[in-house]
Parts: sequence; structure tokens; C-alpha cells
Amino acid sequence: MNFISTFIVWTWLLGLALVVPTTLPAGGAQKSNIQHRENNMRSPIIALKEFNLLSSASNKSSVLTKVKAGTPVNILKAWESGNNGNWLLVNVLTEDFYHCFYKKGWVNIGNS
Repeated sequence: MNFISTFIVWTWLLGLALVVPTTLPAGGAQKSNIQHRENNMRSPIIALKEFNLLSSASNKSSVLTKVKAGTPVNILKAWESGNNGNWLLVNVLTEDFYHCFYKKGWVNIGNS
């Protein structure tokens, strides 16, 4: 009787060991490419044309600086305004009197 119960336990464990890995995703604990890409979305983009960096998300706000084409721009936040269009809060590296520093401001990217 002891031999039969041991045989049943080992058969059950072997069956479990063969079936459980088929229910796991391939790669197990590895991160997928989609998660890796989401972490890289913070890399800067390059401005394709000149634009004004505004102090607030309003068409009547003051201009902080004019950003030239080819400047790296970090997008911090996207905001959709009902009648004023879509806005991006960006961080731009600017140069003033041979000093480089970052400025935050808003950019209107138009209506969707």
C-alpha cells in the first residue's frame, strides 16, 4: 500500500511539473518589448520647426522664448483643452549669454 501511495504522489507531482510551465507566458519573468519601449518614451524629440514657448496653456499668454528647429524637446505632459486645442508642457534646453539651462513652457499643437 505504501508503494502505491508513493507512486500516486510522484505521478501527480510529475504531471503537475509538466503541465504548469505550459500555462506560463514564454520567457516567464522577462519583461516584454512593450514595457521596455514605454520606459524609453521619455527620450527627447527634435523640434522640426520654430515655435514659441508660452508661459501658460492659453493663446493670450506671454512668450518665454522662441525655440529653434533642431532643438531637443522633452514632453512632460499633454493637455486637451476644449476650445483652445491640444497643448504640450515641454522642457527645452535654452542658451542665453553662453549659459545653458532648461525652461518649461507650453506649446499649442492645434486642434484634433
